[in-house]
Amino acid sequence: MLSLEQTAAVLYGEQKYPQALDIYLSLYKKSPKTEKYSIFCGNCYDALGKPAQAIRFYKKASKLNPASTTSLMALANLYYQRGDYKNSEKFSLRALKAEPKNQSALINLGNIAYCLSDYEKSYKYYQAVYNENKASYIALINMANVSFDLKHYALALEHAEQALHLYPSSVDAYIIRGNAYLELGKFKKSEKALINALDLNNQNPWIYNTLSRLYQKLERWDEALAAGWKAVVLEKNAQDEQHINFGYLLYEYTAEKKGPLAQTYAAKWFEKYFDNELVTYMASAILSNKQLNRANAHYIAKLFDSFAADFDSTLAELDYQVPAQIATALKKVYHLPFYVRARVLDLGCGTGLCAEKIKPALGWSNIEGVDLSEKMLKQAEAKGVYSALHQADILEYLKDLSPKYHLITAADVLTYFGDLKALFENITHALGQNGIFIFSISENMTDDSNYTLTPSGRFVHQPAYVLNLLKKCGCKPILSERKVLRTEGASLVYGYIIAAQKEFIIAK
Repeated sequence: MLSLEQTAAVLYGEQKYPQALDIYLSLYKKSPKTEKYSIFCGNCYDALGKPAQAIRFYKKASKLNPASTTSLMALANLYYQRGDYKNSEKFSLRALKAEPKNQSALINLGNIAYCLSDYEKSYKYYQAVYNENKASYIALINMANVSFDLKHYALALEHAEQALHLYPSSVDAYIIRGNAYLELGKFKKSEKALINALDLNNQNPWIYNTLSRLYQKLERWDEALAAGWKAVVLEKNAQDEQHINFGYLLYEYTAEKKGPLAQTYAAKWFEKYFDNELVTYMASAILSNKQLNRANAHYIAKLFDSFAADFDSTLAELDYQVPAQIATALKKVYHLPFYVRARVLDLGCGTGLCAEKIKPALGWSNIEGVDLSEKMLKQAEAKGVYSALHQADILEYLKDLSPKYHLITAADVLTYFGDLKALFENITHALGQNGIFIFSISENMTDDSNYTLTPSGRFVHQPAYVLNLLKKCGCKPILSERKVLRTEGASLVYGYIIAAQKEFIIAK
């Protein structure tokens, strides 16, 4: 006859977790100082999707036996799943102290470092596992992935090959191999690796995502769009990321080919995902929807969250000049006694590129930033140039704000607004008397409209419209200079750096 503990183990193995839990709880009540009963209760609660209760019992077990790597790693894994990396790291390190070569602890620490974008640290943890166990597929595939993110493409390829040697049917290894070959410009080898991955799993959206980028580079646009669409349709988890990728694929096709295929896909995309704000905005841009007068807030937040990690380096590659141009304009038009602590607001501050450029000219001024993207704000915070940061829609932030700021800047922010009237009125109200507003616009060279939504999802403006509207909203234009703002492919993007000074407030 089975004992109660054996019966509970059978029930747990049969996934009858509530029944197993009842028995383990009764055993725990009889012997509360028996470590394994606390662990078994924690396991049942974890299986039932009740992490708080599971954590409580695992902590009981770890107190009974502080060197128990079983309870410590259970805690580390649960905290990791909840996104509590600080506690996950704490319990992983305790497990390592108890067992210095514990591979689960090392892998978890590598995963935490990866999630925090500390790729070098992440790689070292995975490498420590591999050094102890050359047959660790998990260590190799993670080393390959991190190497790719570090842009060490040859090393990523090497680790992917090692992973395939251990596990020849690894879809992930083939995907990394395909991506690495793509970045190394070996397109035939990239396609072969990705086709191998498809042979193993033709439902993986990221295979199609990479194929779409490969075919784009090869100018096989029909195949690129078909693969991009497949990635969108198959994606179940990271849908917004796939939508952003597809939207940019459609935009780049429009810029390169100017054919009807982008509109066909955009219409189909709009119809299928009509309830997704990101899709409806990006598809509307491709379809040249004249009814839109500003970018969708959800679209902006998701877009810049996805770009945050590489934002500064990407703009450097585009020879992005706007922050430096705003700093130059500031020196020309902004004069405040040295003893006045200026209050400055950086609208759509992003990662802080503009604040970095203007701060040297502002001395001990307080610079605040406001942006929709949480991840961009984290990048900005790390630079230490802001006295305060606010996550908010800039129109909502400015709304009903009492006069407060001596200076407001906006680098490449107005490009996400078509109609600027409400924005200019709110900025005028937020400026103190004689306050200065310095910003950039992209020049509308498409048509004669005051503003036009381009397939990129950005608005371009006529300078005359902007200057006249500033006057109507209580700001006197004091500087307007046509500039090259950045490059886009082989083209130069022209726009204006404009400065205006508050004269009066329009009553609302």
